[in-house]
Amino acid sequence: MYLSILTLSATLALPLVSAYPVKTDGLHCRSGPGTSYSIIRSYNTGTDLTITCQTPGTVINGDELWDKTSDGCYVSDYYVKTGTSGYVTAHCGSGSSGNLPGLSATQSKHARDIIAEAKSEGLGLQGCSAGIATALVESSILIYANNAVPASLNYPHDAVGSDSDSVGIFQQRARYYPNIAADMDAARSAAQFFAKMKSISGWQTMAVGTLCQKVQVSAYPDRYAARVTEAQNICKAGGI
Repeated sequence: MYLSILTLSATLALPLVSAYPVKTDGLHCRSGPGTSYSIIRSYNTGTDLTITCQTPGTVINGDELWDKTSDGCYVSDYYVKTGTSGYVTAHCGSGSSGNLPGLSATQSKHARDIIAEAKSEGLGLQGCSAGIATALVESSILIYANNAVPASLNYPHDAVGSDSDSVGIFQQRARYYPNIAADMDAARSAAQFFAKMKSISGWQTMAVGTLCQKVQVSAYPDRYAARVTEAQNICKAGGI
């Protein structure tokens, strides 16, 4: 039995590596990209894993990448022999479908709008992380209307809040941000946040938590720093 020249050529054109071997015994495959997630199954040394996508997660020996396997669970990339410490396939959730790390479908949609605005303005991981960390703290990345701002109820929203005249994902005060249509839109409200952020001297190198506070001027200034790592992972998974 033999392959025709055309068939052989097509075969040789395919990637030679479709799976990557496990480097340790008892490698846990978890329900999410981190050691806090439940164990679904385990693999032993030499098991070939097909990686469907990769995403940041719990750092293991300096490696933050986690690989999602064809079994639908996640393993630390540190224990998989891919030949590189970088990505070998797509970011999980980097397309238009799939949720970003730790987020629901609704939150992921809004987060992608924020990330897209950060990309369009060339703000890099620094700017994106500030935007996402602020959104996590202020609204859990949900669009809030407010009965105290009746116009906000006329726009699509995920919940109704009651904090003064604060509306939208960034809880922007209507008295300072009177364009309610922009306040109630993920990308446009992000643009408003970024406009103020860019007016702050040294924003490019400032600690992200400090930068968030300078934009928001919150009564609880320490909340932002606690969400920065989470925000960075979301931005990276979103393609920043």
